[in-house]
Amino acid sequence: MTQRADAKTAGFAYLSYIVFTMSSTIIYAKAAAGDGAAQQLAGLARMISQVRITVLLDLLQVVCALVLAVTLYRLTKIVDPTLALLAMMFRVGEGLVGSLAILSKVELMRLATAKTTDSAIARIFGDYIFNRPDQLFSEFCFVVGGFIFAYLFLRGHLIPSLLAWIGVVSIGIQMVCVPLQIAGFMSSSVVDLLWLAVMAYEIPLGIWLIVKGVKDSNALALKRELLVNL
Repeated sequence: MTQRADAKTAGFAYLSYIVFTMSSTIIYAKAAAGDGAAQQLAGLARMISQVRITVLLDLLQVVCALVLAVTLYRLTKIVDPTLALLAMMFRVGEGLVGSLAILSKVELMRLATAKTTDSAIARIFGDYIFNRPDQLFSEFCFVVGGFIFAYLFLRGHLIPSLLAWIGVVSIGIQMVCVPLQIAGFMSSSVVDLLWLAVMAYEIPLGIWLIVKGVKDSNALALKRELLVNL
């Protein structure tokens, strides 16, 4: 693939990722609403078809994460191949660890639709799975990889500096907050609100990559070579 094709693919992956994530989150939150595992499982049972759709959307999110890992690596490796490879590994980890949340959802679907499962046992297991922080580990991989890629965009002047700075700052804040949330020092409501700032970076970035792409890597390579020879 050419650099222009990589940029367009990454741009579409960014936008698709956001659409799939928001759609899945909204549908699943409506289905799993309720006080306690019993009501939540009952809600999943009532909306089981919609919940199955969210599983498909979650699988598409995994695909988007892996596509972004590869394309962003190819776009930024000219700036620093070591950091670009490290960022790619975290984004690959984001996709693979994100599969754990899908498995949890499938387990909850089985509990919600099981005919012979004891209700008390179902509530116990349901409560455990509902409160298991699988998604947070995927988010941790995302913020680390996303921060490094944003830094490489900024350092290499691959995209407008203002846009790159928004990414560095917004994802950098989440790189501090997400581990604090995992450790229990910060509430999910605060961290969830801060994701809006990350979206304010990724939506324009996706559009920019589709329309404009990134600065020519051959020109960057020539500039680096000239600086080394000075």
